[in-house]
Amino acid sequence: MRNIAKKNYTLKETKEKRKPRIQYCGYAVNANVNQPINLCKNDKGGLFFNGVANCGGYWRCPVCALKISEHKKELLSGLISAHQSRNLSIGFLTLTVRHSKFDTLKKSLEKISDNYRKFQQSRFFAKTDHGIIGQVKTLEITYSDDNGWHPHLHILYFYDNANDKEIEKFQKEMLKRWVSFRDNNSRISGQNQKMLASDNSDYLAKYDITMEMTKGQIKSSKGLTPFTALAKIACNDYADEFEKRRLYGIYTCYVEQTQGKHFVNISNSLRKEYSQFMDEFNKTDDDIVNEVTIDEILLKVSLPIWKKICKNDLQPLVLNKYKENGLEGVYNLLTYFKDFKDLEIEVDTNEYPVLI
Repeated sequence: MRNIAKKNYTLKETKEKRKPRIQYCGYAVNANVNQPINLCKNDKGGLFFNGVANCGGYWRCPVCALKISEHKKELLSGLISAHQSRNLSIGFLTLTVRHSKFDTLKKSLEKISDNYRKFQQSRFFAKTDHGIIGQVKTLEITYSDDNGWHPHLHILYFYDNANDKEIEKFQKEMLKRWVSFRDNNSRISGQNQKMLASDNSDYLAKYDITMEMTKGQIKSSKGLTPFTALAKIACNDYADEFEKRRLYGIYTCYVEQTQGKHFVNISNSLRKEYSQFMDEFNKTDDDIVNEVTIDEILLKVSLPIWKKICKNDLQPLVLNKYKENGLEGVYNLLTYFKDFKDLEIEVDTNEYPVLI
Protein backbone atom coordinates (compact mmCIF):
# COMPACT_ATOMS: atom_id res chain seq x y z
CA MET A 1 0.00 0.00 0.00
CA ARG A 2 2.80 2.41 0.82
CA ASN A 3 4.56 1.62 -2.46
CA ILE A 4 1.39 2.64 -4.31
CA ALA A 5 0.87 5.72 -2.15
CA LYS A 6 4.39 7.05 -2.70
CA LYS A 7 3.70 7.49 -6.42
CA ASN A 8 1.26 10.28 -5.61
CA TYR A 9 2.31 13.94 -5.83
CA THR A 10 0.17 16.78 -4.50
CA LEU A 11 -0.31 19.88 -6.63
CA LYS A 12 2.03 21.81 -4.34
CA GLU A 13 4.76 19.16 -4.61
CA THR A 14 4.42 19.10 -8.38
CA LYS A 15 4.60 22.87 -8.58
CA GLU A 16 7.64 23.02 -6.30
CA LYS A 17 9.26 20.04 -8.06
CA ARG A 18 10.00 18.21 -4.82
CA LYS A 19 9.55 14.61 -3.78
CA PRO A 20 6.94 13.78 -1.14
CA ARG A 21 8.29 12.58 2.21
CA ILE A 22 6.49 9.27 1.85
CA GLN A 23 8.97 8.29 -0.87
CA TYR A 24 11.68 8.08 1.82
CA CYS A 25 9.49 6.32 4.40
CA GLY A 26 10.83 2.85 5.18
CA TYR A 27 13.70 3.27 2.71
CA ALA A 28 16.04 6.15 3.56
CA VAL A 29 18.57 5.57 6.33
CA ASN A 30 18.55 7.69 9.48
CA ALA A 31 21.51 6.02 11.09
CA ASN A 32 25.16 6.90 10.69
CA VAL A 33 26.44 5.78 7.29
CA ASN A 34 28.85 3.41 9.01
CA GLN A 35 26.14 1.70 11.07
CA PRO A 36 23.87 -1.10 9.90
CA ILE A 37 20.06 -1.16 10.06
CA ASN A 38 18.75 -3.14 13.02
CA LEU A 39 15.87 -5.59 12.86
CA CYS A 40 14.37 -5.29 16.32
CA LYS A 41 11.58 -6.61 18.50
CA ASN A 42 9.52 -4.23 20.65
CA ASP A 43 8.08 -4.87 24.10
CA LYS A 44 4.86 -6.19 22.53
CA GLY A 45 6.61 -8.71 20.32
CA GLY A 46 6.31 -6.73 17.10
CA LEU A 47 9.18 -6.64 14.59
CA PHE A 48 10.48 -3.47 12.96
CA PHE A 49 13.54 -1.90 11.35
CA ASN A 50 15.32 0.72 13.44
CA GLY A 51 17.41 3.44 11.82
CA VAL A 52 15.06 4.02 8.87
CA ALA A 53 13.18 7.22 8.00
CA ASN A 54 9.46 7.62 8.74
CA CYS A 55 7.33 10.24 6.99
CA GLY A 56 4.77 10.76 9.79
CA GLY A 57 1.96 11.31 7.27
CA TYR A 58 -1.27 10.23 8.96
CA TRP A 59 -3.49 11.21 6.05
CA ARG A 60 -1.17 9.78 3.44
CA CYS A 61 0.95 6.87 4.62
CA PRO A 62 -0.81 3.65 5.69
CA VAL A 63 2.24 2.52 7.68
CA CYS A 64 2.63 5.73 9.69
CA ALA A 65 -1.16 6.07 10.04
CA LEU A 66 -1.25 2.72 11.83
CA LYS A 67 1.45 3.83 14.30
CA ILE A 68 -0.17 7.21 14.91
CA SER A 69 -3.70 5.86 15.36
CA GLU A 70 -2.45 3.23 17.81
CA HIS A 71 -0.69 5.90 19.88
CA LYS A 72 -3.81 8.11 19.87
CA LYS A 73 -5.95 5.15 20.88
CA GLU A 74 -3.73 4.50 23.91
CA LEU A 75 -3.73 8.20 24.82
CA LEU A 76 -7.50 8.40 24.53
CA SER A 77 -7.93 5.24 26.60
CA GLY A 78 -5.79 6.80 29.33
CA LEU A 79 -7.82 10.02 29.27
CA ILE A 80 -11.09 8.11 29.54
CA SER A 81 -9.80 6.01 32.45
CA ALA A 82 -8.54 9.11 34.29
CA HIS A 83 -11.92 10.81 33.93
CA GLN A 84 -13.88 7.72 34.90
CA SER A 85 -11.72 7.28 37.99
CA ARG A 86 -13.28 10.54 39.22
CA ASN A 87 -16.79 9.08 38.62
CA LEU A 88 -17.49 11.68 35.95
CA SER A 89 -19.41 11.12 32.74
CA ILE A 90 -18.29 11.04 29.11
CA GLY A 91 -20.59 11.44 26.12
CA PHE A 92 -19.92 10.30 22.56
CA LEU A 93 -21.38 11.94 19.46
CA THR A 94 -21.09 11.45 15.71
CA LEU A 95 -22.04 14.48 13.62
CA THR A 96 -22.71 14.57 9.89
CA VAL A 97 -23.98 17.09 7.33
CA ARG A 98 -26.08 16.51 4.21
CA HIS A 99 -24.15 16.11 0.99
CA SER A 100 -24.59 14.58 -2.44
CA LYS A 101 -22.33 12.43 -4.57
CA PHE A 102 -21.67 15.51 -6.68
CA ASP A 103 -20.20 17.53 -3.79
CA THR A 104 -16.43 17.76 -3.71
CA LEU A 105 -14.50 16.62 -0.65
CA LYS A 106 -13.23 20.16 -0.22
CA LYS A 107 -16.77 21.54 -0.05
CA SER A 108 -18.00 18.91 2.41
CA LEU A 109 -14.94 19.26 4.67
CA GLU A 110 -15.29 23.04 4.82
CA LYS A 111 -19.00 22.75 5.52
CA ILE A 112 -18.74 20.37 8.48
CA SER A 113 -15.70 22.04 10.07
CA ASP A 114 -17.01 25.62 9.71
CA ASN A 115 -20.49 24.70 10.90
CA TYR A 116 -19.26 22.85 13.97
CA ARG A 117 -17.01 25.74 14.96
CA LYS A 118 -19.91 28.21 14.67
CA PHE A 119 -22.29 25.77 16.36
CA GLN A 120 -20.07 25.83 19.43
CA GLN A 121 -20.34 29.63 19.42
CA SER A 122 -24.13 29.56 19.16
CA ARG A 123 -26.53 30.72 21.89
CA PHE A 124 -27.43 27.12 22.67
CA PHE A 125 -23.90 26.44 23.90
CA ALA A 126 -23.46 29.83 25.50
CA LYS A 127 -26.74 29.75 27.46
CA THR A 128 -26.87 26.07 28.42
CA ASP A 129 -25.33 24.81 31.65
CA HIS A 130 -24.00 21.69 29.95
CA GLY A 131 -21.03 21.13 32.27
CA ILE A 132 -18.55 20.21 29.54
CA ILE A 133 -14.94 20.33 30.77
CA GLY A 134 -13.46 19.75 27.34
CA GLN A 135 -13.61 17.60 24.25
CA VAL A 136 -11.66 15.31 21.94
CA LYS A 137 -12.64 15.56 18.27
CA THR A 138 -11.55 13.31 15.41
CA LEU A 139 -12.28 13.52 11.70
CA GLU A 140 -13.15 10.46 9.63
CA ILE A 141 -13.66 10.37 5.86
CA THR A 142 -15.34 7.65 3.84
CA TYR A 143 -16.54 7.39 0.23
CA SER A 144 -19.32 5.57 -1.60
CA ASP A 145 -20.52 5.59 -5.18
CA ASP A 146 -24.08 6.38 -4.09
CA ASN A 147 -23.34 9.28 -1.72
CA GLY A 148 -19.85 10.47 -2.63
CA TRP A 149 -17.53 11.87 0.04
CA HIS A 150 -18.75 11.53 3.62
CA PRO A 151 -16.63 13.41 6.19
CA HIS A 152 -17.98 13.15 9.73
CA LEU A 153 -16.91 14.11 13.23
CA HIS A 154 -16.53 11.84 16.24
CA ILE A 155 -16.57 13.80 19.49
CA LEU A 156 -16.05 12.85 23.12
CA TYR A 157 -17.39 15.35 25.66
CA PHE A 158 -15.90 15.14 29.15
CA TYR A 159 -18.42 16.39 31.74
CA ASP A 160 -17.91 17.70 35.26
CA ASN A 161 -20.78 15.61 36.64
CA ALA A 162 -22.19 12.08 36.46
CA ASN A 163 -25.85 12.86 35.79
CA ASP A 164 -26.12 10.58 32.75
CA LYS A 165 -29.85 11.13 32.23
CA GLU A 166 -29.49 14.91 32.10
CA ILE A 167 -26.41 14.68 29.89
CA GLU A 168 -28.14 12.31 27.49
CA LYS A 169 -31.09 14.71 27.31
CA PHE A 170 -28.69 17.57 26.54
CA GLN A 171 -26.92 15.57 23.83
CA LYS A 172 -30.20 14.59 22.15
CA GLU A 173 -31.25 18.24 22.13
CA MET A 174 -27.85 19.10 20.68
CA LEU A 175 -28.37 16.69 17.80
CA LYS A 176 -31.81 18.15 17.06
CA ARG A 177 -30.31 21.61 16.84
CA TRP A 178 -27.28 20.43 14.87
CA VAL A 179 -29.25 18.87 12.01
CA SER A 180 -31.07 22.16 11.33
CA PHE A 181 -28.11 24.46 12.04
CA ARG A 182 -27.20 26.80 9.16
CA ASP A 183 -27.06 24.73 5.94
CA ASN A 184 -26.47 21.33 7.59
CA ASN A 185 -29.89 20.13 6.41
CA SER A 186 -29.03 16.74 7.88
CA ARG A 187 -31.10 13.85 9.22
CA ILE A 188 -31.32 12.97 12.88
CA SER A 189 -30.83 9.31 11.89
CA GLY A 190 -27.41 10.21 10.50
CA GLN A 191 -26.21 11.37 13.91
CA ASN A 192 -25.35 9.27 16.93
CA GLN A 193 -24.98 9.77 20.67
CA LYS A 194 -24.25 7.47 23.58
CA MET A 195 -22.91 7.58 27.10
CA LEU A 196 -19.91 5.86 28.65
CA ALA A 197 -20.40 4.64 32.18
CA SER A 198 -18.82 6.93 34.78
CA ASP A 199 -16.60 4.10 36.01
CA ASN A 200 -14.25 1.52 34.54
CA SER A 201 -16.79 -1.33 34.61
CA ASP A 202 -17.51 -1.52 30.88
CA TYR A 203 -14.13 -2.17 29.29
CA LEU A 204 -15.70 -3.31 26.02
CA ALA A 205 -17.54 0.00 25.63
CA LYS A 206 -14.32 1.94 26.17
CA TYR A 207 -12.50 -0.25 23.66
CA ASP A 208 -15.24 0.23 21.07
CA ILE A 209 -15.23 4.01 21.55
CA THR A 210 -11.46 4.37 21.25
CA MET A 211 -11.51 2.23 18.10
CA GLU A 212 -14.34 4.30 16.65
CA MET A 213 -12.48 7.52 17.42
CA THR A 214 -9.08 6.51 16.05
CA LYS A 215 -9.27 3.55 13.67
CA GLY A 216 -11.98 4.51 11.17
CA GLN A 217 -9.54 5.76 8.52
CA ILE A 218 -7.69 2.46 8.44
CA LYS A 219 -10.67 0.11 8.28
CA SER A 220 -14.33 1.05 8.17
CA SER A 221 -17.51 -0.93 7.61
CA LYS A 222 -19.41 2.24 6.75
CA GLY A 223 -17.90 2.85 3.34
CA LEU A 224 -14.71 2.91 1.36
CA THR A 225 -11.87 4.74 3.07
CA PRO A 226 -8.87 6.03 1.12
CA PHE A 227 -6.69 3.38 2.75
CA THR A 228 -9.10 0.57 1.89
CA ALA A 229 -8.98 1.91 -1.68
CA LEU A 230 -5.19 1.52 -1.55
CA ALA A 231 -5.58 -1.99 -0.14
CA LYS A 232 -7.85 -2.99 -3.03
CA ILE A 233 -5.20 -1.83 -5.50
CA ALA A 234 -2.42 -3.60 -3.61
CA CYS A 235 -4.41 -6.86 -3.54
CA ASN A 236 -5.59 -6.55 -7.17
CA ASP A 237 -9.14 -6.45 -5.86
CA TYR A 238 -10.71 -4.55 -8.78
CA ALA A 239 -12.61 -5.53 -11.89
CA ASP A 240 -10.66 -3.67 -14.55
CA GLU A 241 -8.18 -0.87 -15.21
CA PHE A 242 -10.92 1.75 -15.05
CA GLU A 243 -11.85 0.72 -11.49
CA LYS A 244 -8.19 0.69 -10.51
CA ARG A 245 -7.80 4.30 -11.69
CA ARG A 246 -10.99 5.25 -9.87
CA LEU A 247 -9.69 3.78 -6.60
CA TYR A 248 -6.41 5.63 -7.00
CA GLY A 249 -8.33 8.82 -7.77
CA ILE A 250 -10.22 8.50 -4.47
CA TYR A 251 -6.93 8.22 -2.61
CA THR A 252 -5.25 11.15 -4.42
CA CYS A 253 -8.23 13.47 -3.89
CA TYR A 254 -8.23 12.60 -0.19
CA VAL A 255 -4.50 13.35 0.16
CA GLU A 256 -4.90 16.69 -1.61
CA GLN A 257 -7.73 17.91 0.60
CA THR A 258 -6.44 16.73 3.99
CA GLN A 259 -3.12 18.60 3.87
CA GLY A 260 -2.57 20.54 7.09
CA LYS A 261 -5.59 19.06 8.86
CA HIS A 262 -5.38 17.50 12.32
CA PHE A 263 -6.51 13.94 12.89
CA VAL A 264 -7.21 14.40 16.62
CA ASN A 265 -8.06 17.72 18.27
CA ILE A 266 -7.94 17.97 22.06
CA SER A 267 -9.41 21.14 23.56
CA ASN A 268 -7.17 23.42 25.63
CA SER A 269 -9.53 23.11 28.60
CA LEU A 270 -9.12 19.33 28.61
CA ARG A 271 -5.35 19.68 28.29
CA LYS A 272 -5.39 21.92 31.34
CA GLU A 273 -7.67 19.55 33.28
CA TYR A 274 -5.40 16.58 32.63
CA SER A 275 -2.00 18.20 32.59
CA GLN A 276 -0.36 14.88 33.53
CA PHE A 277 -0.90 13.86 29.90
CA MET A 278 0.74 17.00 28.49
CA ASP A 279 3.87 15.21 27.28
CA GLU A 280 1.68 12.89 25.22
CA PHE A 281 -0.61 15.73 24.08
CA ASN A 282 2.34 17.71 22.76
CA LYS A 283 3.87 14.94 20.67
CA THR A 284 3.80 15.58 16.95
CA ASP A 285 3.07 12.84 14.43
CA ASP A 286 6.80 12.79 13.65
CA ASP A 287 7.54 12.27 17.35
CA ILE A 288 5.11 9.37 17.50
CA VAL A 289 6.37 7.44 14.47
CA ASN A 290 10.01 7.89 15.47
CA GLU A 291 9.48 6.81 19.08
CA VAL A 292 10.52 3.18 19.43
CA THR A 293 10.90 0.74 22.28
CA ILE A 294 13.62 -1.79 21.52
CA ASP A 295 13.25 -4.92 23.60
CA GLU A 296 15.81 -6.90 21.62
CA ILE A 297 18.01 -6.52 18.54
CA LEU A 298 17.56 -9.65 16.45
CA LEU A 299 19.56 -8.98 13.30
CA LYS A 300 21.73 -6.32 11.73
CA VAL A 301 21.69 -5.46 8.03
CA SER A 302 24.71 -3.79 6.42
CA LEU A 303 23.96 -0.74 4.29
CA PRO A 304 24.84 -2.38 0.94
CA ILE A 305 22.43 -5.23 1.72
CA TRP A 306 19.79 -2.78 2.94
CA LYS A 307 19.94 -0.88 -0.35
CA LYS A 308 19.38 -4.13 -2.25
CA ILE A 309 16.46 -5.01 0.03
CA CYS A 310 14.88 -1.61 -0.71
CA LYS A 311 15.60 -1.92 -4.43
CA ASN A 312 13.50 -5.11 -4.47
CA ASP A 313 10.88 -3.81 -1.97
CA LEU A 314 11.56 -6.74 0.33
CA GLN A 315 11.28 -4.98 3.71
CA PRO A 316 7.90 -6.48 4.71
CA LEU A 317 8.90 -9.93 3.45
CA VAL A 318 12.08 -9.84 5.51
CA LEU A 319 10.02 -9.09 8.63
CA ASN A 320 7.53 -11.84 7.84
CA LYS A 321 10.22 -14.42 7.09
CA TYR A 322 12.06 -13.65 10.31
CA LYS A 323 8.82 -14.01 12.24
CA GLU A 324 8.18 -17.39 10.57
CA ASN A 325 11.61 -18.98 10.47
CA GLY A 326 14.13 -16.61 12.05
CA LEU A 327 17.49 -15.93 10.46
CA GLU A 328 17.25 -19.00 8.25
CA GLY A 329 13.99 -17.76 6.76
CA VAL A 330 15.51 -14.36 5.92
CA TYR A 331 18.61 -15.94 4.38
CA ASN A 332 16.55 -18.30 2.21
CA LEU A 333 14.34 -15.42 1.07
CA LEU A 334 17.19 -13.12 0.06
CA THR A 335 19.36 -15.73 -1.64
CA TYR A 336 16.41 -16.57 -3.87
CA PHE A 337 17.17 -13.25 -5.64
CA LYS A 338 20.22 -12.76 -7.86
CA ASP A 339 21.15 -9.51 -6.11
CA PHE A 340 22.03 -11.51 -2.97
CA LYS A 341 23.99 -14.39 -4.48
CA ASP A 342 27.08 -13.40 -2.44
CA LEU A 343 25.16 -12.84 0.81
CA GLU A 344 27.05 -13.78 3.96
CA ILE A 345 26.27 -13.80 7.68
CA GLU A 346 28.83 -12.59 10.20
CA VAL A 347 28.70 -12.10 13.94
CA ASP A 348 29.79 -8.70 15.30
CA THR A 349 31.58 -7.98 18.57
CA ASN A 350 28.25 -7.91 20.43
CA GLU A 351 27.39 -11.33 19.00
CA TYR A 352 24.62 -10.00 16.75
CA PRO A 353 24.28 -11.67 13.33
CA VAL A 354 24.96 -9.24 10.49
CA LEU A 355 23.95 -9.63 6.83
CA ILE A 356 26.80 -8.47 4.60
